[in-house]
Amino acid sequence: MRRRRRLGPSALALVLGVVAVAGGAGASTPLDFVSFDGIDYIRWAEEPGRVLSASDLGVEFATIVCSISEDVRGCPYGIDAGAAFMPAGTRLYAVRGYATEFRLAAAWRDRLFLYQAWRNPRARVGRDLWDITGRVRAIEVERRDGPRAPREATRPAPVASPQDVEALIGMMLSGSMRRPTAHAAGEPEYWLTIWLADGTTLGRPYYADTGEVMGGLAVPVEFRVLLERHLAG
Repeated sequence: MRRRRRLGPSALALVLGVVAVAGGAGASTPLDFVSFDGIDYIRWAEEPGRVLSASDLGVEFATIVCSISEDVRGCPYGIDAGAAFMPAGTRLYAVRGYATEFRLAAAWRDRLFLYQAWRNPRARVGRDLWDITGRVRAIEVERRDGPRAPREATRPAPVASPQDVEALIGMMLSGSMRRPTAHAAGEPEYWLTIWLADGTTLGRPYYADTGEVMGGLAVPVEFRVLLERHLAG
């Protein structure tokens, strides 16, 4: 039997926007998530990295049992094997070379969709959340006014120094995990695009006011200093 998780106040605040817009086609960037074994995975509509192919698929992992877009009342956030948009019956697969706690691939209508861990209650540090150790080849950063800001309004700046790429990744992988903070839709942020060796990407916002990367990943103040150095350059 699929279990339902008990949500605290901050977790509820974090997903209220998701539930509110899940069924609305007019929303510009609603959060597209799937949940399995207590882990929430998300997918962005705009990902600059390569798309997955059949050769990226590992073993079948699970099947979506309900979708908020199909049944808002019968599929509350927190139910195991629930999704925001992927319809019930959608099959998910492991992604070759990556832990299933980090990445899953959904197969729907002859297309593959990459979902990556957003929240994991069992993660203690960043490397428990993201399986990217030794896989990063580049980072790009841009300032944005929030997740609904037009992407074309700014151009991402590359982190040109390999030493700074290594330092930023080190701070994220060793950073401690804490209860995620709810952020307003238009809140300023730094958008990070992490390019992996296989050509795929991991995109996450960093909020300087709380010193965290989306999902509750705490990083030191030096993280912002490095980002600003490359944005200024």
